[in-house]
Amino acid sequence: MDKIKFYVLFALVSSFLFSCAIEEAKPLSDRKLVIASDFLKEKDVRLFRAFSKESHVKVEIRHMTADSISTYLKKAGFNANIDLVFIRSLMGVKTLEHQSFQEVEPAFLSEQGIRLHPIIDHWFAAGVDPFVISYLPDSLDKPASYRELSKDFLWTSPNFRSLTVLKAQAKLQLQSIPKKNRKKTPTFKEWSRGLKDHRINYVEGDSTASTQLLLLTYHDYLSNAKLVRSKKRVVVFPTKTYVDYFGFAIVPQAKHYPFAKRFLSYWNEHAENARFLRRFGMRPSALKQQKKARYISAKKILEAL
Repeated sequence: MDKIKFYVLFALVSSFLFSCAIEEAKPLSDRKLVIASDFLKEKDVRLFRAFSKESHVKVEIRHMTADSISTYLKKAGFNANIDLVFIRSLMGVKTLEHQSFQEVEPAFLSEQGIRLHPIIDHWFAAGVDPFVISYLPDSLDKPASYRELSKDFLWTSPNFRSLTVLKAQAKLQLQSIPKKNRKKTPTFKEWSRGLKDHRINYVEGDSTASTQLLLLTYHDYLSNAKLVRSKKRVVVFPTKTYVDYFGFAIVPQAKHYPFAKRFLSYWNEHAENARFLRRFGMRPSALKQQKKARYISAKKILEAL
């Protein structure tokens, strides 16, 4: 009888200790950050190994378009199962500009010595995506500026939609030229018409005539294996480069808000590291590292889109 009592007591104690162990393990198993992104894929969690290792936070990526993210957040309200959105273009930010995002405490940003530039309310620029010219060398001269594409060369692009951001910057830039100097430069209407008249259809394949001269973002170039593998292909950052912006924002009342803030700290530490950002197809947004860029604030570009 005593043995039976002993085994029963042992079973009860073991069960209690086991249940306690489960409860203690739950917070650890819930240490994750869910990122919704229109350019990161599930396999890209490998890019965040260093973050996961130092913070003990598992990163989960959900590949979604900006439109899908917008629809999801409207339906989910404060019950969203994503913590942070990571978008590759101001076009995506434009899609989400009427969606509310979580404010990050000013004290936290101040403590970080934050290097992340604001885009609009609660959005941060993770880096920039320059519009580059890429070509295969031949006997002909090649352009060093966007303006030359609108008058002297035939060009194409694998992503014409992204050029909307470039055109918005060109419009702002040309409109800002003093009247006394405008005779030397085309109007935006003339520039835009010339760019359209010299555009040809894009056909996939690095050896075709249609890919001889490309206008595309740096991210699109790095994401195209055929272009990157071509040893002869040249990439030019034009004189006074225009740029698109990568942006991220924290979802309202994110379930893993502390980890989302930790991610901001992590990115902030690398915000000016060109080697780190190149893995994501972007460049630093710090002004001092964009000496050739035609810097126009992201907010102004968004207003012009």
